[in-house]
Amino acid sequence: MERDLHRLIRRELQDLGVTPPLDVDELCQAFSRRRGRPLYLREAPLPKPGPSGMWVEYEDYDVILYQQETTRLHQDHIKLHEIGHILVAENEAAAEKAADEETEAVSAVDSDEETAVYVEGWATMLPVFSPEAIKRVAQRRCSYEDGEECSVELVATIILEWSSLLDGSAPLSDDPSLRRVESALADRRGWL
Repeated sequence: MERDLHRLIRRELQDLGVTPPLDVDELCQAFSRRRGRPLYLREAPLPKPGPSGMWVEYEDYDVILYQQETTRLHQDHIKLHEIGHILVAENEAAAEKAADEETEAVSAVDSDEETAVYVEGWATMLPVFSPEAIKRVAQRRCSYEDGEECSVELVATIILEWSSLLDGSAPLSDDPSLRRVESALADRRGWL
């Protein structure tokens, strides 16, 4: 499974034209362009404990909401995690597999009463989102026991790992002759 995710991520990043060094906000906008719909990134003081981000798909646009009270690296991880959900939604085979796994997963929200309390808390903190949208997201993704959650967490981790390795590479020379030699002798550039 992890090898398949590596291939999927590499292909997606290449198809989107995203190259190192990674700018997560630019990656999000590349997804927005490909989907042909706006993708808004919004930070907010999300309730703790609880999810540190969510992707909400509306009819005409998408919103990725992420925790403002954390580090920039964690915010990037949250955004990439939510991009992972978009990847899964766009990849029918992965979505079918996630749906099969989801029926076997145990949700962290065990009852209608717990869901109502959860939704009410988020709706109070985030009045811009309807309680229905929050409930829909909460019921889909509340547990890392869920196969899709594990996969998208791995997507975020893989992209950040690749990015940290590639961002540390010395840039190629501006001299075309030297660049050819560097390219021939150096490690392969691009997504791993």
